[in-house]
Amino acid sequence: MQPIHDRWQNLVSLLMVSMMGAAVLTLLPLWVGGLSDQGLFSETQIGWLAAADVIGIFASSASAIFWVRRIPWKQVTLAGLGLFFTGNLLSLGTTEFSLLMGFRILAGIGCGAAYAVALAGLGDHRRPPLAFGLMVTAQVTFGTIGFFVVPRIMELWQVNGFFHYLNGWLAATLLLCTLFFPRSKRSAAESDADGITSLLHGKSLLVFATTVVYYCGVSAVWAYLERIGVDMGLAGSQVGDLLGIGFAISGLGSLATPLISRLVGRALSLGISIAIQTVTMALLMGEHSGSGYMLYAATSIVFQFFWSFTIPLLMDQFNRVDDTGRFIVLCASAFKVGEIIGPPLAASLIGPFGYTGVLALGIGSVLLALCMALVTETRSNQSIAVPAAGTL
Repeated sequence: MQPIHDRWQNLVSLLMVSMMGAAVLTLLPLWVGGLSDQGLFSETQIGWLAAADVIGIFASSASAIFWVRRIPWKQVTLAGLGLFFTGNLLSLGTTEFSLLMGFRILAGIGCGAAYAVALAGLGDHRRPPLAFGLMVTAQVTFGTIGFFVVPRIMELWQVNGFFHYLNGWLAATLLLCTLFFPRSKRSAAESDADGITSLLHGKSLLVFATTVVYYCGVSAVWAYLERIGVDMGLAGSQVGDLLGIGFAISGLGSLATPLISRLVGRALSLGISIAIQTVTMALLMGEHSGSGYMLYAATSIVFQFFWSFTIPLLMDQFNRVDDTGRFIVLCASAFKVGEIIGPPLAASLIGPFGYTGVLALGIGSVLLALCMALVTETRSNQSIAVPAAGTL
């Protein structure tokens, strides 16, 4: 009999929830652009609003290490998605900074709880790299449609259109999860013994920190990528279309990850990906001659492709340093810590350095993350080689 997590109905429900778990980050340039066009908030306030959902997601997803194998998945997921939906409704028309910040954190708490369950469910799949690759593809599909649709919705309803788009997808996800959602594959007893210990292991902490550093850089650049395009002289609709095209193409990146990593190895695959992302960010720095449209199109599309390519490699590191099925939920927390730090830090650099400072932050972060990831890969290879030599 086919395992419940591998049945297509259950897998689709998990993918939909994971898609909504990354929804705000996926469309972050449009959220930041909408806030900027309103003219109601300072750059610093916009930076914090960009991180508000992430703060809530981190709070709930980080706690999942204790409850994800204990609490019924379906009920938690429905409650979390419902809270996300409610937070979006409360955000409609809200123009007071602290109130909007609170509503977005509330929405993030619900989002993070559901996202943690989805990550645990995908980690239980018999082929986790494939499941994670499909997850990124689902998120890419959501973003591709969003970058074409949301700017046009926002022309009618301003920033409220952003929340209408989110809630349309959330309604469909709630319906699907009501009909199909898997149970936890592992019991709490199976995962209690080593679940907390794994957090204290040096390799686990390094994997967590690597993802935080990487996401600090890419979320900083991503948050202001729409503004960078506008600063280069492109119209907002042109930027939105290019980001949508890039998102559509980037789905191929996550699907290519398993094949390329098998051919050349995880470490080399990660090194190539980070190197190319670094080049794209460097090309956007400083003065530009020639066609700004072509430069922005090429760099933004390639940047997104290799960002999607990198995510399954980072997620696979979480799966490989822990066998309890609990540490993988902290992958979401690592993403969110980076996303909490990235946009506000980027906002603080715009004043003195312009968008060049944002891009420099991105370059420095991804290169540091590469160095940290290679340490993990080296240690993994050594740990495998020692038993093979017969010394244990």
